[in-house]
Amino acid sequence: MKKTILILAALLMMGSAAFAGGGFDIAIGPKVGFQTSKLSYNKADIKSGFSNHFTAGVFGRVTVGRLYVQPEVLYFKTSNVFDAHVVGVESDNLFNLPTGANINVTLNQMNIQVPILIGVNVIDLDLVTLRAQVGPTANFVLQSKTVYDQTYTLNGQTEELANTTTDQEFNPKSISWGLQAGLGVDVLKRFTLDINYNFGLSKMFEKLNETQLGETFDFSNIDNTKQNMFMVTVGVKFL
Repeated sequence: MKKTILILAALLMMGSAAFAGGGFDIAIGPKVGFQTSKLSYNKADIKSGFSNHFTAGVFGRVTVGRLYVQPEVLYFKTSNVFDAHVVGVESDNLFNLPTGANINVTLNQMNIQVPILIGVNVIDLDLVTLRAQVGPTANFVLQSKTVYDQTYTLNGQTEELANTTTDQEFNPKSISWGLQAGLGVDVLKRFTLDINYNFGLSKMFEKLNETQLGETFDFSNIDNTKQNMFMVTVGVKFL
C-alpha cells in the first residue's frame, strides 16, 4: 500500500511537470558498481570494492520535465559474521558440537536489491546533468550459505572441530527494507554515475533465530545487521 501511494504521488508530480511544458523521456540500461561503508577516491580502495563487493544490474528511468522515477534491480553478495551459542538437543549432530559451545558463524548471501528512486534534475545541460534522488529499497536474499570457524570455545577452553567444515545452505526467511538518498551525474545524456547511501530500516537477519539454524544456534549481534552503506554504480542508457 505504501509503495502504491508513493508511486501514485510520483506520477502526479511528473504529470504536473508535463503540463508545465516539460519533455518526456524513457531510458533503460545496465549498471555495475560496488558497495562500501566509506567513500574513497583511492584507486586501491575502488579496486578492492569491485573485487569484494561487486554489484551488477539494470535500471530504468522515466523523466518528465525535471522530475524522474528510476527503478533498479541489483545483484550483489554480502557477508556477515555472527557469534553463535550452541543450543538444543540436535546441536550434537552438527560437527559434534556440544551444547553450550560458542563459535563464529559466517553467513554469505546472494541478494537482489530493488530501489525505486524519485529524483529531480538539478542542473540539466547537454554535456552534463546533475541529479538528486531519494526512495525506498527492498533487499531479497536469494541464497545463503553458512561457514563455520575451525575452532569453538567451551567453559573457557578452545577446541578444534572434529571434522572439516563445509558450506551449508539455509533459508534465511528475511527481507530487509531501506531508504536510499544520493546524487547522480549523467554525461552526454548517456553515461551515468550514481552515489547513493542506503539507510537500513530493518534488520537483515531479524528472524535468524527462527530459521533452521536457530534449532542449533542462538545468534547474538543480530541488532547490528541493518544495511547501512554507500552504493556506487556506473551505467549506460541504451534508450
